[in-house]
Amino acid sequence: MTPHRSFLGKLPTAKLAPFRGARDTLRLMAEMTLGPRGEQSPVVRAFTTWVLRDVWPKDYNGEIIAIRNVFVQMSPWRPGTPLFRYTNDPRHVEFVKDPLRQVEEIIAGGTTAVDCDELSLMAATMALVIGREAEYVALGFAPDSLSHVGVRVREPKSNTWIWLDSVAGPRERDAANRATQILTWNLD
Repeated sequence: MTPHRSFLGKLPTAKLAPFRGARDTLRLMAEMTLGPRGEQSPVVRAFTTWVLRDVWPKDYNGEIIAIRNVFVQMSPWRPGTPLFRYTNDPRHVEFVKDPLRQVEEIIAGGTTAVDCDELSLMAATMALVIGREAEYVALGFAPDSLSHVGVRVREPKSNTWIWLDSVAGPRERDAANRATQILTWNLD
């Protein structure tokens, strides 16, 4: 399908499907992560390399922390605007932008609007791009309600899982510990 042009610039064609629950969204996220617009994309690889530009070689913990931190950084191209600006999905629609689209929006406009699914999708993809093991962790804070997702990335020297959840910010560990329901989705 061909992208549309408008006063907003080049707009990608979108496909909408009904929300079928967290497992369906995690399955879609895994497909996007592992596909040609995710881990296999040279553009996503270049973006990841840019994010890690100041990390010393073989500082695997530093790489994971740099990935975590990019999601709370200001855009170098749009002063005062976050590089990844958190926004909720519409009330009845589950939007999931693949990693390449997120990078394309940053290239075109200096920022991208994302929710927890897309932040996690990008973080997991960047981790895989640099050879780390990653998995999605869906969290529920009420019975039968998986409503949030983050990423765990394994640091290979210590074999420790590091939790990445830029939506929760500095409260990320506390937020994860409050979950009453947890579903993990390994990407290997």
